[in-house]
Amino acid sequence: MGARTPETVSVFGSCVTRDNFNSRFNPGYREYFEVALSANQSSVIALMSPPVEEEYELLRELSDYDQWNIRSDLTRDFLPRVAELQPDHLVLDFFGDVHFGVARLPDGRYLTDNRWKTHFTDFYERHRAAGHLTLFRWTDDADVYFDLWTEALDGFAAYLARECPHTRVIVHRGYNTDRVLVPGRPRPVSLREHAKLAPFDVHGANAFWSRLDDYAIATHGWDSIDLRDLEAPSYEEHPWGPFYVHYTPDYYHRFMAEMHKISLRHRVDAPTWHEIELIEAAAREPAERRLGLEAAAVRVQRERLERQRARLKELEGLGVVRAARFAVGQRLRARRGARRA
Repeated sequence: MGARTPETVSVFGSCVTRDNFNSRFNPGYREYFEVALSANQSSVIALMSPPVEEEYELLRELSDYDQWNIRSDLTRDFLPRVAELQPDHLVLDFFGDVHFGVARLPDGRYLTDNRWKTHFTDFYERHRAAGHLTLFRWTDDADVYFDLWTEALDGFAAYLARECPHTRVIVHRGYNTDRVLVPGRPRPVSLREHAKLAPFDVHGANAFWSRLDDYAIATHGWDSIDLRDLEAPSYEEHPWGPFYVHYTPDYYHRFMAEMHKISLRHRVDAPTWHEIELIEAAAREPAERRLGLEAAAVRVQRERLERQRARLKELEGLGVVRAARFAVGQRLRARRGARRA
């Protein structure tokens, strides 16, 4: 059997998705998939807005990669390029909408409010200083942002259906972790405290991210990759450093396995795919059994701890003298019970 031709992949999202197609995390992925186009950290709302063609200068030194991010976000060049490429797969994640939001110009055009990159242009600073920017973030009004986003996503879906009818769209269900593995600690610790990150509502952000993912999958019937069950933390040795969406290596390996599954499901007949599912289900059973036993043990310990806390609270309410009398009485009753036995 000859070598298989790699399937083409485009990514509209962030490192949440793009890192999976990186040899540091998944050596050998190029044998199966070729990433021929990507857009990084852009909002769907910005993508579906008319291009912003104003000239700008940088206010600080930025890498070539960061400068490309700014240009790509403002020009919306992803749209014509994905239509030209006709990739086999288009993988989406909505990091840009969850972490940044958008800024609206007076003429109604939007750009991603990327505080790491676009903020460092004289174009952005000029409009901000003049009061020309209206900011939209889910943290200010989730329903208003969701309405803007769904209108943009529906437009994006219609564009893809028209221009890339054979491209398989995959929603990568992202999430933020609030834990990090560090050397010398057996269990993950607080990511924000360890990495000295700015305060961030991880729970709220994950809930809104799920809302976006749910809509995209349910409305447009796209495939999805959902690895939230891994609860993968970040880790100290991550190549880009510990962060909310920089995960342990098992995350990236599992993602690639899910990509292979999606590819296989569309290349084999239904009976063969059913056999693959049976094999996978059987392989999962031992791990699920162990996890179930561990979860039950944790519940027992948690209940015991709650009882102890309740008893301590009860004793604290008795006062020092009454608590001492209660403790002495408990010991005497225990001794009498032992003698009877």
